Amino acid sequence: MLRRGRWTRQVREALRSAEEVMPASGDVEDLLEAISAARRRDMQLLVAPLGSAVSGLLVSTDQADYVVVAEGSSPERQCAIVCHEVAHSLLGHNHDESLGSTLTESGLLKGVNPQLARDVVAARHAYAHTRETDAETVATHISVKLRRRVMRGGHTYYDELWQ
Repeated sequence: MLRRGRWTRQVREALRSAEEVMPASGDVEDLLEAISAARRRDMQLLVAPLGSAVSGLLVSTDQADYVVVAEGSSPERQCAIVCHEVAHSLLGHNHDESLGSTLTESGLLKGVNPQLARDVVAARHAYAHTRETDAETVATHISVKLRRRVMRGGHTYYDELWQ
C-alpha cells in the first residue's frame, strides 16, 4: 500500500511503476524483460569484474541500459544490486559525477570506451544522500515483491545460479 505522506511523489511514482512491471515469476531476468518492454528500451544484466569500491552500476548508452553487477556476488546479492539499479532507473536518476571517474573506479574502463556511455548511476556505500535513500526504498520494495513471488514456486533466477 502506498501512503501519501510517507514518501516523496517521485518515490510513490517509482513504486507504482515497479508494481506495473512486476513479473509473476519473481525472476530478476523476467523483471528486466518487463521493464524493457514497458520502457521500450532494452535493459540487460551484465556480470563484470568491478573494483572493490563499486558493487553495481547502471550504464545507459544510446542503444540500451545495462545493469552491471560485480563478478563473484552471490545470487541474493546480485538480485539486491539489480533491484537497486532498477530503482535508480525507475526514479529517473541521472549521474552527477564525471563518467570517466566512475568507470575508472569500477574497473570497467578496461573494455569500455568512455564516450560510449551517456549516463552512469553508480552504487554508493552510504545512503545519506536522498537519491540513494530513495533508490534503496524502491529497491527493497521490488526485492520483497520478487521474493514473495519466488516463494510461490516455479523456476527462478536463483535456480540456474546455484547449479
